[in-house]
Amino acid sequence: MVTPPGYRRIARWAALHADFIVPNIVYQMGKVGSSAVVEAIARTGRPVFHIHRMEAGHLQRMRDERQALGWHNPPIPSHDRLGLMLREKVIARGRRAKIVTLVRDPIARNLSSYFEHLDAIWQTPDAHQAIPLDRLITGFFERYPHHDPLTWFDEEMKPVLGIDLYDHPFSPDGHLTVHTDRFDLLILKSEATSDIKQTALSHFLGSDIVVSEANATRLTRKGGVYAEFLSAIRFSPVYIDKMLNARYARHFYGGEEREALRRKYHHGVHPD
Repeated sequence: MVTPPGYRRIARWAALHADFIVPNIVYQMGKVGSSAVVEAIARTGRPVFHIHRMEAGHLQRMRDERQALGWHNPPIPSHDRLGLMLREKVIARGRRAKIVTLVRDPIARNLSSYFEHLDAIWQTPDAHQAIPLDRLITGFFERYPHHDPLTWFDEEMKPVLGIDLYDHPFSPDGHLTVHTDRFDLLILKSEATSDIKQTALSHFLGSDIVVSEANATRLTRKGGVYAEFLSAIRFSPVYIDKMLNARYARHFYGGEEREALRRKYHHGVHPD
């Protein structure tokens, strides 16, 4: 079997560096704008590890749920293997780490994640072209695990880092730093401006960081169909309330923000 690049990178790092080297880890749920943050850190020459999961139980539950929903379940991808190894080599050994995570409006995040995984969900190559728009819309509600962003911090980060972010009031400025005896953790809001992210990251890492947009679904080859999908989909009040009244949304988004999102989704999504 070919060793995934992530394995080689973390194994080499673990072999060559002692406890005084503090790794930079971007550790977050998918589709929250993390690629731009990873690229910004990498441009400084700092080694940075980009992962979505370090908790084996959470990873297995996610895979089981996707299989039950009819998804194609490929072998565990290299970024998840890297996450499991980081937990073994860094977290479980008590090493310090600087960690960046992000949050995003859960409905927008689910829409983007659904489109990211269309081929696996429908077990069809180029599903954005092969599956009719009305079925794509139905599939979003019937074949996607909508609780993912609402439970990620409880099921993933809390058991791994021992940090409950709900114990830390989130700043209306769109970022928060939490320090423990082992971790420095920066939480960024995906919707924050690039200037806000740059300032927060620069202060957190101690060097100038420049953040640019990256990996936007509307910029990929699926962009045209995604725009049509967003224009056509409609959300029930029950779905909107379930997502925006959840603890996750209430903690990271203020009352006025949630009301603005509620109005937005009540009237339908209008892509830029």
